[in-house]
Amino acid sequence: MKILIPDWKSFGRDDIRETLVNLGNEVIFYQNEPRNYRQDPRFRSELRNYVKEEHIDLIFSSNYYPILSNVCNDIKIPYVSWCYDSPLVLTYSDTIFHSCNYIFIFDGQMVTDLKALGVKQVYYLPMAVNPKRLSTLTISPEHRKLLDADVSFVGSLYNEKHNLYDRFSDLPAYTKGYLEGIMAAQQQIYGQLFLEECLTPEILEELQKNIPLEPSRDGHETLRYLYANYFLCRKITQTERSQCMALLNARKDLLVKLYTPNPTPQFTTIQNMGTVHYEKEMPLVFQCSRINLNISLRSIQSGIPLRAMDIMGAGGFLLTNYQRDFDRHFTAGKDYVYYENLDDLIEKIDYYLTNPTERDEIARSGQQKVYSGHTYEQRFQKILDIIQKG
Repeated sequence: MKILIPDWKSFGRDDIRETLVNLGNEVIFYQNEPRNYRQDPRFRSELRNYVKEEHIDLIFSSNYYPILSNVCNDIKIPYVSWCYDSPLVLTYSDTIFHSCNYIFIFDGQMVTDLKALGVKQVYYLPMAVNPKRLSTLTISPEHRKLLDADVSFVGSLYNEKHNLYDRFSDLPAYTKGYLEGIMAAQQQIYGQLFLEECLTPEILEELQKNIPLEPSRDGHETLRYLYANYFLCRKITQTERSQCMALLNARKDLLVKLYTPNPTPQFTTIQNMGTVHYEKEMPLVFQCSRINLNISLRSIQSGIPLRAMDIMGAGGFLLTNYQRDFDRHFTAGKDYVYYENLDDLIEKIDYYLTNPTERDEIARSGQQKVYSGHTYEQRFQKILDIIQKG
């Protein structure tokens, strides 16, 4: 098949291209990008003409874009999206009901939610790794010296100025206290997201007065979904990751390295290493760190985050918060380890740092499990099989 992939910012671009080519397909990257991912008449017309002229058989994108679905629906070719982000409000567009769509999502609960809306061609598909690329990476002595760590965390702390929740101003004391209360409760619970149902009509009214939101006219998302996932979940994640780093910062006996885009002057003993290149540098970080943390964005309801797959695929030891979809594919304590709360996190860091043989066995088992059952080739073979069955 001749497959078009929009060359927009996304993870795994080269791995995806390599896999599709190895499976006998031709891949074309499309450089132009729309002004709006929902509606852009000029882009829609230009892409539609390009697809016809180049005899494209299928469009693929990482994450879902309504405008691509519209183009594929116009000319009756399949549109395949594989979503690794959550929240992803674009998946609540009216276009998700197009018969051309094949929507694959890493979060099992998100699949269940979309099926409940009546979306038929939506499938659970966890993220993957490219063993060929990962197994050929080499670590020099200079890399080991630079990247060596007891504990590493790669990711945003969501500590940018004026994050969405902190933009709320002049909220009534009751509303502020209520939001703080439900966020504190949610932070203690993994595996179930209950924030939306806690946002009562009265609370929503106060939030609307402060920062008005309007669901898309062509969408099925609710105000509860928008406030819970884009405001509250990100704030909880910011709080949780910052609290974790503060606990580690207090441990002067540990070598902790943080790979994040923003400065963190409040953490005086943690080494802020800045950002790392996804394909060339990040796997080396995971290999050189005795313990790699995954602290999931709280809007990921049940899915295994891409970062967790990346850690195991690189042969790193994974210590993560609990996510239900792990139970579908991996064994806790054998392939990875999860923590129940921040106190438990610190206890498990101490335990596995002093038990290197057990730690290495878990990292090795996790990598073997990923290599045997979670590769890009396996994922795309499944995608292509589903499309061919129609």
